[in-house]
Amino acid sequence: MSIASTEREAFYDGIAAEFRQHYKRGPRFIAVTGVEASDPAGAADALAAALRASGETVERATVALGTDPDGFRAGVVAPFRSREGVLVVDGPDLLSAHFRGFWNFSLWVEHDPERSPDWSFVTTGRKDPLGAPREVASVLLDDADPARPRRLFADSC
Repeated sequence: MSIASTEREAFYDGIAAEFRQHYKRGPRFIAVTGVEASDPAGAADALAAALRASGETVERATVALGTDPDGFRAGVVAPFRSREGVLVVDGPDLLSAHFRGFWNFSLWVEHDPERSPDWSFVTTGRKDPLGAPREVASVLLDDADPARPRRLFADSC
């Protein structure tokens, strides 16, 4: 196993541990979405693998652009509510107002190869141009180097 793959696994193991600390039992739902250039499906797969490695029962799903929230609720969310485990879902717009209420936890994936290691949402001095979806995510990460994802912090405390 390469150092890079070990770093990637360790990163997602940490995210999985954070999730499990707060959401221990029952049906649990995680959304993974982000900017167009990012790879939410890859992040969702890595997180699902980390959760499985920690002993969780995990299912994966992908939501296509334009999916009807009511249809998603009826076809995916409602049947899963009777299970013990974690449903990890990737797709666009999962943190929009129509989907936001489904998730216990969420990842927003950035992709900015030019981002400074000292980047801070707070020090930019301007409102987030991508708006509310990024602002409500449980975890922000940058996947510009997929082997070494980097957590971003966008709080003001």
